[in-house]
Amino acid sequence: MKKKMSSARKAAESTLKHEDLVDAIEKLGKSKGLDVEATEGNDKRGDIRVSKKDFEKLMVIISDKLEEKNK
Repeated sequence: MKKKMSSARKAAESTLKHEDLVDAIEKLGKSKGLDVEATEGNDKRGDIRVSKKDFEKLMVIISDKLEEKNK
């Protein structure tokens, strides 16, 4: 019988996945020359700061990446 995962372990794993996602988005944006960076702490801007001029570009890049992965 498989032991159920505790709520604390689930929360910790969820946090790690979230941090990995934020890091990946930052890396992807920077690799395309965009002005993007992960924020620190409880920043009111959220987890990723993207310049206004690069926001739409980043959304397209992320969308394309997701479509590519789902093929």
